[in-house]
Amino acid sequence: MNGYPYWKMNLAMLWISQLIILAGFQALGPFIPLYMEEVLGITSKKDLAVNVAEFHFFGTLAYCIFNPIWGRLSDRFGAKLMLLRGTFVTAFLFPLMGYVKSVEMFIFLRFLTAACAGTTAISNMMIVRNTPNERQGFALGLLATAIWGGSMLGNVCCGLIIHYLGYRESFWICGIMYFLAGFAVLFTRDDAVKYVPPPPKEKKSFNWKAILPQLSRQIWIILGLFIVIGFIRYFEIPYIAMKIKDIVGAKTADYWTGIISAFVCLGAVISGAGIGYLSDRFPAKKLLFPIFILSAVGLVMQGGAHGLWTFGIGRVLLYIAAGGLPSVIQKILATITPQEKRGSAFGLASTFNGIGILLATCASSTTLILIGCDGVFYVTAALFLIAMPFSFLCVSKAMKLQESKSVKNI
Repeated sequence: MNGYPYWKMNLAMLWISQLIILAGFQALGPFIPLYMEEVLGITSKKDLAVNVAEFHFFGTLAYCIFNPIWGRLSDRFGAKLMLLRGTFVTAFLFPLMGYVKSVEMFIFLRFLTAACAGTTAISNMMIVRNTPNERQGFALGLLATAIWGGSMLGNVCCGLIIHYLGYRESFWICGIMYFLAGFAVLFTRDDAVKYVPPPPKEKKSFNWKAILPQLSRQIWIILGLFIVIGFIRYFEIPYIAMKIKDIVGAKTADYWTGIISAFVCLGAVISGAGIGYLSDRFPAKKLLFPIFILSAVGLVMQGGAHGLWTFGIGRVLLYIAAGGLPSVIQKILATITPQEKRGSAFGLASTFNGIGILLATCASSTTLILIGCDGVFYVTAALFLIAMPFSFLCVSKAMKLQESKSVKNI
């Protein structure tokens, strides 16, 4: 660990930064359907489903486009600079979302803020570049607790602010919290060896492969798995508030969405820390089986819920199981990726995860229109069960390729 003297300080500061960012940003996610309906005047259930899907689609599209760019730039200029860019620029853009008069402008600002942010992917990359290999699972899991803990804090506070003050004040608070998160980043140090690109060679013809980072086959397999994870984990998320509204009515839907989301994030905090710790000690496949099974059970409970208790318990169970899933896959990616290419790999991981989310927003909105809100949760449960054997296959293949590579290098 002597080669990483600042990894604990980095982990602490990035934990604080992500806690604040997610408290400000992710907290508003469950309330977007209510905001569109109450403020922007989208009253048709079909139009609301389409607009919510477009909001998440274009936000995720921005992540897909720009995260690989920020990842490659962080390899060249350092992760700290990219984090400062993401936090401070977004801090000035976010409050503007509270002043829009049309859903089109609201969706455009979502695209713009997402394009400028990307702090979670870069924080994960900075952790794996500046943390000893034997502690990376723990560090990634602990950072995941900040993500879910921030969401928990934000859901409670934001739900109360919206309920008693209004949406515009919530957007201002989000911007201020991004600004505060930037100050935490100032105390980090990115001492990992930076990737210095080789001098450009004279090319006779264009080679499309040259625009892609040169990564091994096993890395691409795990990156492909991020598409699946993004798809199944995001399928039902845009419609949580709609389900709660069906249970309790419109008057208190924003309040109970915040309260339930807070307990959900508490479950994810426990999951992120626990599964992150276990990923340093057990093979990934032993952890994946209970994650997928318990997630499916929690989703079935939510789909069949007619009361807040059943829905809330099912949602918490889902995130106790699935909250640590990204940490397991990120640990595998960090293990098989050379340090000098981790910025590119984690940037692409965020993009591939985003591709899965893009596909999920399209498929889930169609599912909502065809079979209703309850059906979205049942379909998500089925997707978790279908994805389980595919995930086992991807992890097994990637680890075998990595072992073969290690043997050849001996």
